[in-house]
Amino acid sequence: MSEKKELGLQKTVVSLKEQLARTTLRNLRAQGHTYIELREDGKRFVFFCTLCLAPCYSDTILLGHLNGNLHKERFSCAKITLLGENPWPFNDGVLFFDSSTEEEEEKCLISGGEAGPLQRCCSDDGDRFAIVAYDENRMSRDYQPAADDLLISGLLIKERTLDVEAKFIGFGRIAARLFETKGRTTWIDKLWCEWLGNDGPSDEEKASVPEHDFAIVTFSYFYNLGRLGLLDHPSHLLTSESGNGEDNGRKRKKSFSDPEDTSDSLCSQDDSSEEVSSARGSRALLADYDDHLVNRRVIKNRTVRRELRKQQRIFSERICEVCKQKMLPGKDAATILNTKTGKLVCGSRNVLGAFHLFHVSCVVHWFLFCESEIIGNKMVSGKGKKRCTKHQSGVKWNGLVSDVSWQIFSVFCPECQGTGINIEGDVIERDTFPLSQTWRFGVKVSEGRKAWVKNPEKLENCSTGFHFPQQNEEPVKGQEERVQNMKLVRFYRVEL
Repeated sequence: MSEKKELGLQKTVVSLKEQLARTTLRNLRAQGHTYIELREDGKRFVFFCTLCLAPCYSDTILLGHLNGNLHKERFSCAKITLLGENPWPFNDGVLFFDSSTEEEEEKCLISGGEAGPLQRCCSDDGDRFAIVAYDENRMSRDYQPAADDLLISGLLIKERTLDVEAKFIGFGRIAARLFETKGRTTWIDKLWCEWLGNDGPSDEEKASVPEHDFAIVTFSYFYNLGRLGLLDHPSHLLTSESGNGEDNGRKRKKSFSDPEDTSDSLCSQDDSSEEVSSARGSRALLADYDDHLVNRRVIKNRTVRRELRKQQRIFSERICEVCKQKMLPGKDAATILNTKTGKLVCGSRNVLGAFHLFHVSCVVHWFLFCESEIIGNKMVSGKGKKRCTKHQSGVKWNGLVSDVSWQIFSVFCPECQGTGINIEGDVIERDTFPLSQTWRFGVKVSEGRKAWVKNPEKLENCSTGFHFPQQNEEPVKGQEERVQNMKLVRFYRVEL
């Protein structure tokens, strides 16, 4: 019996239904439907259309979806923006997808059903990767990266603070189609990011188009990337249990969404004596099971195995705060780097090295949203030096700046609002926007993306972007349009 099976954390037997689903998937991908994936939904296997974010629970439903109007609209956009000769090198599960061959597909496990997070983060050879223990003097002392590679210091990965090597993988070009009247920009029609790849822009373009002050750093997602793990404190695993191992009484949840939430949870003082006695017994059972020993020790207690599976499932389901979709283990996730300070933007909001993750495409869309707001603010209020300020006079521009909004002058983390500035001591950067305003930001991202799907920009390379249709479709007298290259964004990859 394999060690994974003894742990009770993963099923290794491939069912007949799964084999049939895999065969159907291979046939679909051979026909060019490389955006269709096979995912697990409880005990069922479902086909998932990455373009439409649509689960299909049978072959018949999938066929109906592929012939539907929604899919045809999304596929028409994908042919223009995602299926070119220079595709995005990411597979995040919500927009970017893997177009690998059938042979490569056989090597991959089902999305959402690959090796469990406990196995992924506790490999015996986990120390052989490009990671070193955190040393604040390492950057200046002995690290010599390649020309465009970086060493990012002090990141919380697998319950340790580490320095990680981020390899440069390519440039993205942010550009816009602008409308002008008498030489003054009055409207952004479209805003997009075009993937240029490792070759990047020409020397002439590099000289004329500035690089962005922020970069995108990508990872292969697993559950304790950027936050404390499931077994860092065994007491966090436990709900109140009765003597037979079943749940009894209130269940307590601990939030792991924010870097500030990585502090120890406090035990409630109002437990009954019976619940306390039961919980203490279960804690004793889990006392020796930490993340570094769980794959070396056989967990024989059924109650502990059940609790581990339950908490692993709940804890691994992180939600992207931009699109509100789940982030799946093994898919590509991204965070934001301040290139001026060399720190992740979340680094100014906590001192633990914790950071937030999002789908790669969502981070690209967030960059575009911030750029659209920055341009609009400059046009309405002139060039601002502050990170943000309240909008005045109730002027509306492009439907993006309203009389109740706050102006944006910098990219920041969509969840904790950090910008990666240098902080001193234990003083952290303060947040700027109320939750109601950040919710409005997410709505604007969604609306811009939906409009882009209906009317994308035809470009030489693969792209994704926003469209801001004018309320008045009639052309304004003297209005001209032009395309302007605005900024170059660096993309990095951390292999763990």
